[in-house]
Amino acid sequence: MKKYLLLHISILLFSANSKSQTLTSENLHKDFQVLKSVLLNYHPGLYRFQDSLTVAGNFAKLEQQLTRDLTLAEAYLIFSKFTASIKCGHTFCSFYNQSGQTKDSLFNKSDKVPFTFFLFDKRMFIEKNVSESDALVQGTEVLEINNIPVTAIIDTLIQYIKGDGGNNLKRLNDLNLSGLGKFEAFDIFHSLLFPPKNNLYSLKIKQPGTTDLKEASVKAISRNERFALMENKYGKQPATLYDLWSFKILNSETAYLKIGTFVTNQLTIDWKKYITNAFDELNEKNIQNLIIDIRGNEGGDDEVNLVLGNKLAKRQIEFPAFRELLRYEDVSDEYRPYLNTWDKSFYNRKGQLIKKENGFYTWKRDRGNSIIKQNNKAFRGNTYLLVDAANSSATFFLTAGLQQNKIATVIGSETGGNRKGTNGGQLFFLRLPHSKIEIDIPLIGYYPLTEQPDKGIKPDIEIPLTISDLLSNKDRVLEKTLELIKNK
Repeated sequence: MKKYLLLHISILLFSANSKSQTLTSENLHKDFQVLKSVLLNYHPGLYRFQDSLTVAGNFAKLEQQLTRDLTLAEAYLIFSKFTASIKCGHTFCSFYNQSGQTKDSLFNKSDKVPFTFFLFDKRMFIEKNVSESDALVQGTEVLEINNIPVTAIIDTLIQYIKGDGGNNLKRLNDLNLSGLGKFEAFDIFHSLLFPPKNNLYSLKIKQPGTTDLKEASVKAISRNERFALMENKYGKQPATLYDLWSFKILNSETAYLKIGTFVTNQLTIDWKKYITNAFDELNEKNIQNLIIDIRGNEGGDDEVNLVLGNKLAKRQIEFPAFRELLRYEDVSDEYRPYLNTWDKSFYNRKGQLIKKENGFYTWKRDRGNSIIKQNNKAFRGNTYLLVDAANSSATFFLTAGLQQNKIATVIGSETGGNRKGTNGGQLFFLRLPHSKIEIDIPLIGYYPLTEQPDKGIKPDIEIPLTISDLLSNKDRVLEKTLELIKNK
């Protein structure tokens, strides 16, 4: 099967998008030199999870792959697989930051599967079906797509997914397909690596409660078309980031606050006021238990941690201590034309940094983001934080801070992210000069003061999900939390 997959992918890479504009090997080599130099000079975590020999080997492999003319799709896949090899959850060929032409050429085609699904141990189960086939009922397991086992597809796709270190929980989580939002990793990489044949996907399936294997053929559609069909069949779907926030009083003792994203710059609400209003209501109604649900939330704006933390700081909150390390003081004129960001001060930090060992720099002054002082007006009741593998950036740090200071009881499954540290905080957006592919480059490395395992954060109360829970839409994490509150 492995040989078959390699041959299959090789054929696709040579034949896909044959009519697309060709990128010459000469220009691709120039892109490679820019990317290599930017990573070596500015990326703070290039050697966090692998030694210099491994990194050098990955660069050599990338250079070799660019020795022939390529289509844009081929180049995008090669660069994506390389950036994933860095094992950094903030380094990738961003779906969101590509040019409009690249998005239209690679992402916005009618080559997507006409259903959504969730993964369980690399097994794929239908969640919403908008195809013309009645066989794909909810809970149906998809065993093969176009005669390729789903496990083999997932093993291939995961090599293209960003993530921190060896924690594959986040990578697998990112391969779930909800059909919501602008882009999802499965849609992008599956359609590029395993495109439909004659605009169809042939499926081998097993319906729930049966052992019989069946076959179904479904028509490929666009992401927008699938979303419209989902709304028509299943009712209104979350369409904006605001839809990922909610607050409700469950009963006289318990409230539930769902924060599905920290990407505050795209919210249409005053998110600080939203949080303040929620906590004011807790106080007015004398609610003693608050459930904060951040499952499915990768992260975003670190300020949410500070605002939310202040509302919960019945005692001082000390976030886990990290050394903040950078690799540069100022950006070379040679690479400045290819780098963009939201704050011009990122280009020149002279006077702000001091030199450390091994080519690193750190801040002259403590930036003071690791402590939230006690707030005498903070929520005094019991707080429960619901987490899962999606929590890998700002939500990872929120989980660590509330757990370490016993501000909240953390419930759910192991988080994404990595206790060995992450890279992020500030970014350069690197636009390769010839392919025009954009790559996010984090600028600050967060390194723990003591040696930590290559894992996410274990919750205080771990509730393993079962396939029966998922198939029945049973939220056992929330149920167990409510049961814990009742018994307490």
